[in-house]
Amino acid sequence: MKTLTYFWINVFTTEQDKGNPLPVFVLDDPLSKTAMQKIAAMLNQSETVFIEHVDSTDPKLSIFTPMQALPFAGHPIIGALKILEKLQPNPTFTHVKTESGNVPVEIDRHKHIYWIKAPLAPTMRASTLTIAGTAQMLGLTEANILSCPTWVNTGSEQLLVELDSAEAVDAIAINSTLFKEHATLYEGRTMIYAWSRTNNDVYARYFYLKNGAIGEDSGTGSAAANLGGLLCLNGTISLEYRIRQGCKMGRENILYLKVVEGEIWIGGQNTFMGQGELLWAE
Repeated sequence: MKTLTYFWINVFTTEQDKGNPLPVFVLDDPLSKTAMQKIAAMLNQSETVFIEHVDSTDPKLSIFTPMQALPFAGHPIIGALKILEKLQPNPTFTHVKTESGNVPVEIDRHKHIYWIKAPLAPTMRASTLTIAGTAQMLGLTEANILSCPTWVNTGSEQLLVELDSAEAVDAIAINSTLFKEHATLYEGRTMIYAWSRTNNDVYARYFYLKNGAIGEDSGTGSAAANLGGLLCLNGTISLEYRIRQGCKMGRENILYLKVVEGEIWIGGQNTFMGQGELLWAE
């Protein structure tokens, strides 16, 4: 029987009842991927992260949803940085290791913003959706759809679509049959990130399919990174956006996106909520 130490963080917020909850496990000894997946499924949060080599200059993160491992995700990495900072008062690491590779990180101690750089140069490809098909899938009018959805990858490939207003983003009513047909990356991974912008403010929602039902994530850093990738591929060299997500769920998340000479960075604040121990027998 192992005693596993974990911490609870609300990511992308400074408030206790907002943001995206995250369990962070700090491993003193190795834990199998099978055990990690079972723990993530039991806790049933959008993601759970496990940190190895916490005292080193090369911390390793393993990220799991309740259904699968992820190579990269912004919410668990940004949340893990809060714990790494707590356990290393004068941290010397400049990156963390993930399945997608080394992810550069920065901590702004003045503004208390934890930054991560997208691990991959952005790529994009067309989806199978037309404007009319997108409107039908999202339960909107064709006028609400500014462009056909596009698959974008800066570390975790996702489907993105820009809408004409925050009201349209809030009005989405997904057709699950069309959603599974057109927004599935592979079996068990169906998603879309819908966003609208007003000047430097973005309003977004992220939907996914889980066990045949539509779910929503309150704060999705990897999707924000993909938004930066999409804008870079469309010619943007530098920008700063403030992204609001999770509002319709009653858990507002604030994410920061900046593109600096083509480099894509995602940032957010964190709120420490508590810690505990989990007994686990492999």
